[in-house]
Amino acid sequence: MYVLLALLSSVLFGVWSFGIGRYRGSISVYSVLLVSAAAAAIVYLADGLATNGLEFAEGDVLRGLAGGALNMAGTLLVLKAFQRGPMGVVSGVAASSTLVPLAYSLATGESLSALAVAGIALIFAGLLVFYVPSMKRDPAAARGLGAVGLALMAALFYGLATVTLDRGSLVSITSTMLMSQVPQVLFAVVMVAFVARSWGGLTRRAVLPLAGAGVALGMGQVAFFTAAGEGSLGVVSVLGSLSPLVTALLALVFLSEKMNRLQLLALAIVLMGTCLVVA
Repeated sequence: MYVLLALLSSVLFGVWSFGIGRYRGSISVYSVLLVSAAAAAIVYLADGLATNGLEFAEGDVLRGLAGGALNMAGTLLVLKAFQRGPMGVVSGVAASSTLVPLAYSLATGESLSALAVAGIALIFAGLLVFYVPSMKRDPAAARGLGAVGLALMAALFYGLATVTLDRGSLVSITSTMLMSQVPQVLFAVVMVAFVARSWGGLTRRAVLPLAGAGVALGMGQVAFFTAAGEGSLGVVSVLGSLSPLVTALLALVFLSEKMNRLQLLALAIVLMGTCLVVA
């Protein structure tokens, strides 16, 4: 069951990444963060009330706040990276965040089967095949080498946030995740109201898609940490790292960011790796 939840989280994370990335350069990153984080917070609150799962243990609150601050830093860096490079490339580099929880999982003694190890290796190989050649060929990606650096830093923050939130969600996932939105919403409100003093291009038409992206993020996080609680954090993180492929497919459909034969081959490699992990 936890494998299906992990795969579901990757789809939802991909939807979120596409939802916020499509407005790169046209709407202030602070407005994007505010709408997305507020919508995710509503998801956590509604889920907690519906399941009577709101239990604000001290450890959950503190780790939720810390994890939220780390996630906020990662999201701001990704949004900045989206402004400099192709959506698919940035999402792919940011997905390397899975290395942090995977390393943590192994360091804490979680064991992986031989098939899982082989599957993880195939997944990473497929992701490399998918992104590296396109980065070399795509002039926009070449001009956006700074985007790769920003995405790498975002990956570190996201990875640390995953470990922090996983440790803090032992009592209540929804409470921890709800607290994780507090620093993000407060920071965004301060930046929009007192620093930028404008919505930075945010329109009524864009609010609903951005809120929808936040809902996808909230649902994805609940699915992810539920899966991590039932299975291996390392395996769940690797399966969650498939989200950039969802983003790339959505960009293909809605933004006409085309995929070549090598990228299609990479998708097949990743699919084989996923089959080995879940076997």
